[in-house]
Amino acid sequence: MLTLKILMKDTSSPAYYRQAVEEYTKRLGRYCNLSLETVKESDLEAALASPGYMIRVSQKGRQMDSVAFAQQLDSLATQGVSKITFILNMKYPDAQDSLSLTTISLEDPLHLVALLEQIYRSFRITNGEPYHK
Repeated sequence: MLTLKILMKDTSSPAYYRQAVEEYTKRLGRYCNLSLETVKESDLEAALASPGYMIRVSQKGRQMDSVAFAQQLDSLATQGVSKITFILNMKYPDAQDSLSLTTISLEDPLHLVALLEQIYRSFRITNGEPYHK
């Protein structure tokens, strides 16, 4: 099973964002192990002990559609990558890849929800399940 770790600056957010994160965490439980961790940007290096494959998620990352993102995650799993770390809105030059969910600036709680939705969508696509929900 694939293990996903999401590192972000702050997890405090309004209740509606927390509810969305809880819902996507529950949905993703059937496809992967997921952990969310809060980390200061200055402590990012220490938090990345055995990070696996790293994807930096930011406004300036690489844009791809849902199918391409699903293919990338599936390809990594097929290559034997069992752990993927997403670094949300923090500078980290050593990440193997980058991803942009949107060209507009989002606050971290909304960016987290958007990332979880895209990860969930990618698992649905990979498993041949409908994903427009």
